[in-house]
Amino acid sequence: MSQPAVNRRGVLKGALGIAGAAVGVAATATLLGAAPVAALSPGATPSLPPVPGMRGDRRANELWYQFDQVSYFAPSAEMKAAVGAIVAPFGGFSKLYDGYEACRQGGYPQSFLELIEPNRAAFEFVSQAQRQVFDTYYRHDLDGLTFAFQEFGQGTLFDPRRPVGNKVHMMNYTPPQPTHDYHAWQPVFAGFALLDIDRHYWRRVHPLVGIAWELQSIAWPAIDSPDNPHLPRHLVDHITDKWLRRDQDEIDAMFDVFPYPADMGK
Repeated sequence: MSQPAVNRRGVLKGALGIAGAAVGVAATATLLGAAPVAALSPGATPSLPPVPGMRGDRRANELWYQFDQVSYFAPSAEMKAAVGAIVAPFGGFSKLYDGYEACRQGGYPQSFLELIEPNRAAFEFVSQAQRQVFDTYYRHDLDGLTFAFQEFGQGTLFDPRRPVGNKVHMMNYTPPQPTHDYHAWQPVFAGFALLDIDRHYWRRVHPLVGIAWELQSIAWPAIDSPDNPHLPRHLVDHITDKWLRRDQDEIDAMFDVFPYPADMGK
């Protein structure tokens, strides 16, 4: 489905994958004491029991299931507090991306950095929590993690453990409206980069978010369908190569456009 991109946003429904209303700003200095997710040793493959009715790659399914448990369906009190601290300077979830874009249009990066610097500990916590989930299933396996994002964007991971309306691992959306939530992730990646938090790690992951965004924008996978088809392999490879070649400034500029990549499918 080819539709023109526009430069202004609708209201965001959420941010960072966290559901519900933002909590008040917490004393985030204590957040880094939360228990981490155990990571695999280098080269290890997780032993995962079969799930009746699951469709798609088992490890990719598990990655997104656990990621959403940590950040969406069952976030810890510490995660809620960290996200609350991050979004508070912008007036809440619905204004996070628009606040980031306002900074992009005037005085960026300093204008954005001044808003987020006081909540560095919250960004550090979110970075740690999300990275540990990724490392549990794809530590030192960037190709595998790239594949997991490709499958996510195409909507080919069906997980019967999930509630109705969310049984396919993909970014939330309500057709015919496109998803806003890839863009809701963008201010967080910008924060990691500007605050120098796991900068090199998130620089490798950031283009994967763009890959998933473009693939989902083309595929429009059906909600709760166990049989969403893959896009042609040559197209997936082309989109992947295109995003992996982009530098940080180019990726940031791509996310200044909504709802679809400016060069979608090209």
